[in-house]
Amino acid sequence: MLPRLLGCILVLIHLGACAALPKANSRAEAKLLEANATLDSLRADINAFYESLNILLADIRTLGEQPGWDEMAAIIAAGEATPDGEDELLPDWDRQNKFSQWTAEWGDSGEELLFQYQSLADRCSISEARRIALVGRLLAMQAWYLEITFRELAANRQDQAEAAYGTVEALSSTQEELESYPLDPTGLYEAATLR
Repeated sequence: MLPRLLGCILVLIHLGACAALPKANSRAEAKLLEANATLDSLRADINAFYESLNILLADIRTLGEQPGWDEMAAIIAAGEATPDGEDELLPDWDRQNKFSQWTAEWGDSGEELLFQYQSLADRCSISEARRIALVGRLLAMQAWYLEITFRELAANRQDQAEAAYGTVEALSSTQEELESYPLDPTGLYEAATLR
């Protein structure tokens, strides 16, 4: 009788423990696995972005160290907006006059410097497109992990919900970091971001 009683008690304890544990949800687990795989792909793309961004920032630093660059940058920036605030270039004759003055001051035509600038401005535009796309993907991933967080909370799985929300917070930090690279009036990344 005693072994039977102990067996019944063990069965009751086991059933009670099963009832207290949240049920496994294979659909939620599959969604989490899919989100994690997508997140791994996003991480790889962000790492590749930062690798190319670091090279670009180093090239911008090198351009900034060129003699006469500050004056050339001022000419370029002045040509980006008219006094009325309309977005259009300065008339060619005015810009040409400013480049002639630059040439007289520096004893060089500045063509090579301008070519380097234009190449970097193109690369910054491409980088900006990649950065904006990554921010969009980060926002989508945040929404995905928020959905997972809410599902886990609804299923009374607090630990899984906290882990999913921790991912949301990490993605938010990454988004803020990606958004900390503004362009200056010449279309290059600002000197403050050249860390």
